[in-house]
Amino acid sequence: LLSICLYVWFKRSRIDGSEDTLVKHYSQKTRRLALVGLFAVALLMVLSGGGWNRWHNLQKHQIVVLVADFKNLQSEDRGVEESIIDQLGNALAEYDDVKLQALKEEITAQEGSKVARAKGKKHHADIVLWGWYEESKTNIKVTVKFEVLEKLHYLSSVETKPLIQPIAKLDNFEIQAQLSEEMSYLTLFTIGVVRYEAQDYEDAIARFTKALEFVPDAEQAIAQDTDTALHALYLYRGDAYQFQETQHHTTYYNKALGEQMFVVLTDEDTYYNKEKLEQAIADYTQSIKIYPKFAVAYNNRGHAYHHKGELDQAISDYTQALKIYPKYAKVYNNRGLAYSEKGELDQAISDYNQALKIYPEFTGAYNNRGLAYSEKGELDQAISDYNQALKIYPEFTTAYYNRGNGYYKKGELDQAIADYTQSIKIYPKQAEAYNNRGVAYYKKGKLDQAIADYTQTLKINPKFVAAYHNRGVIYSEKGELDQAISDYTQALKINPDNAITYTKRGILYSEKGKLDQAIADFNQALKINPKFALAYTNRGYAYSKLGNKQKATQDLKKAAKLFADQGDTFQQQIVLALLNKLYSDPK
Repeated sequence: LLSICLYVWFKRSRIDGSEDTLVKHYSQKTRRLALVGLFAVALLMVLSGGGWNRWHNLQKHQIVVLVADFKNLQSEDRGVEESIIDQLGNALAEYDDVKLQALKEEITAQEGSKVARAKGKKHHADIVLWGWYEESKTNIKVTVKFEVLEKLHYLSSVETKPLIQPIAKLDNFEIQAQLSEEMSYLTLFTIGVVRYEAQDYEDAIARFTKALEFVPDAEQAIAQDTDTALHALYLYRGDAYQFQETQHHTTYYNKALGEQMFVVLTDEDTYYNKEKLEQAIADYTQSIKIYPKFAVAYNNRGHAYHHKGELDQAISDYTQALKIYPKYAKVYNNRGLAYSEKGELDQAISDYNQALKIYPEFTGAYNNRGLAYSEKGELDQAISDYNQALKIYPEFTTAYYNRGNGYYKKGELDQAIADYTQSIKIYPKQAEAYNNRGVAYYKKGKLDQAIADYTQTLKINPKFVAAYHNRGVIYSEKGELDQAISDYTQALKINPDNAITYTKRGILYSEKGKLDQAIADFNQALKINPKFALAYTNRGYAYSKLGNKQKATQDLKKAAKLFADQGDTFQQQIVLALLNKLYSDPK
């Protein structure tokens, strides 16, 4: 709009090819309208910028709580706001990011919320406390308003009910104390939500926990939860515990000693701190106790059980959430993930179907159903689901990555490489995509490109074991044994329980004539996996080169038997040939 207005205002055109003769392209009236538009757009930019600035301050900087004077509608002032300010000051004293400020003027019921918010903005406040009270002969009714100036995603509004108590409680300051506790609770709860939205989970937990100190009677709070939103506080604190110490790690698999390690991203790629999960579950349980029909709490507790590996309990919670709210597409998706982890793929697919029936543009459900089809070996259906996810959301990097894996499994390497490349283009720090593109390049015989991808993988994530292993395989094939050994050594520092990598490094030590080091590696591999036939084969071969015919024979016989038991007749014949050569050798 700004560009159009500028264009209309300044636009002139030449006529007759003359450099000096200019005429107005638009009428004077049109140009005046454009000028008005310029001022309007500028004003909107200022206003929206101010709104963004207040929201940004609420997220990151000092929070200002403004407390107005409380008007007594009948008689003299009772000092309610002074008591609230004193109590809030004590409650917030330990937090240097919160400032308490007295307005020193009243906001009446007639002026209402609009005036309260205007005064709050004038004083750069984020929260405004205001209200009034009125007395009868026996009782007093206190109305307190709690205004949060900038709307929070996780806290749409805060409602408080008028407090009606015997007037004697005002004289002995019981009502002031009660109001102060409620305002302290609401203020700390709100600040906790602010910190939660800013993903400062440690600070959010601290504020939520401090807020609970101002709920003196838990059972009473449960009964009056519409005032305290206590069920929401426990939910958010539970979420904060879940999110606080999430760590990423990489899993991989390989089918045989000579293959590259191909990474499959699953929900298991996230490590969750078990202690934090227990704390989260306790909070969700409390939230459900307060509000038994809280479907979100059941879903989130299910999520915590899920990441503890307690899949049956997770499924139970997801099911309960769906009983309360049958159109909860996200829960069908989550239950589908749990079924998928249990290997119950048909039930998982059924849940993803239901999620998509409720919400046809649920890209995550298409992606997850694609993964389930892939696990079943139904690669065309999997690719179809990834296509649909990408049709809805063309920047869905995980769908490109997973579709690349599908093409790789089908042997369509060029299409796999194209998808990994697109995934990297959208998210350049996705180490797994570099690794798997490297595997695809390796399969195509493009070893230097594969090495470049593994190297980039390790720049992004220096603890990516599969990339060290894969690069070591290529260096080995290129005859660069020292570099290969270095990569296998680095892989073993990160994951010392990998029998395959010990065996591979042992083979290279054997090729270099370092037979003692080779045998030490084969010993370690067999300690990890006592039925690893290839380790017996190579240790037997190393013993034969050392002239220890007895140990060589024992190892080769053991390897031949293991290969036979595993149905690998090809490897068995190779080992039997080595045995025959050993028997025929006069030495």
